[in-house]
Amino acid sequence: MRKEQVLSRMREECLIAVIRAKNPEQVIAGGIHFIEITMTMDEGNPVEFISAMAAKYRKDDRIVIGAGTVLDPETARAVILAGANYVVSPGLNL
Repeated sequence: MRKEQVLSRMREECLIAVIRAKNPEQVIAGGIHFIEITMTMDEGNPVEFISAMAAKYRKDDRIVIGAGTVLDPETARAVILAGANYVVSPGLNL
């Protein structure tokens, strides 16, 4: 999904589910189309979690997978390669 499409969909949906689950099986979209996996999960590997979620919803263009609390460029690259459609950082350090 292109950046412009993600931003347009965010404006339409106005709701993002931020997930701190232990594994992908715990996530239930329940009608929410934006699912953000935070890098501050207590257990498990959030990059693998994003990869599993992206694979699970690959054919469902309603679901948008994002990564939250991304603190460095290396993590941003890893989550994008894993299938994240957007990345959120708590700050910007040019």
